[in-house]
Amino acid sequence: MAKTDMNEFEKRLSRIDKIHEAGGAFEATGSLGRSYFDSMRPKSRRALPLRGLALLAAGILLVKGLMLARIGAEEYSNRVASLADGSAVEHIGAWVLHADPATRYIASVLTPLIH
Repeated sequence: MAKTDMNEFEKRLSRIDKIHEAGGAFEATGSLGRSYFDSMRPKSRRALPLRGLALLAAGILLVKGLMLARIGAEEYSNRVASLADGSAVEHIGAWVLHADPATRYIASVLTPLIH
């Protein structure tokens, strides 16, 4: 009899440990327990906002494609080349604004809509 009582007790203790590991606790009805305070804790954030950076890159590509579709490939390359001949900041701008394959594709999609 004592052996079965001890097995029941061990099962109960393991069940209670599992509840505690999952964040549950024994709280009085109507009281603010651990689950309330855990839900109110500020969520952890990434150090680098990936969604914001992706939206920024998509916006830059869209603007580049719009400019390329509006003024044409030859004029666009002339303006980027004139930027590359300027100061260090203009040189960086020329590197950002060069017509890459994604920009050309966006321009090919936007050209019929603009003209």
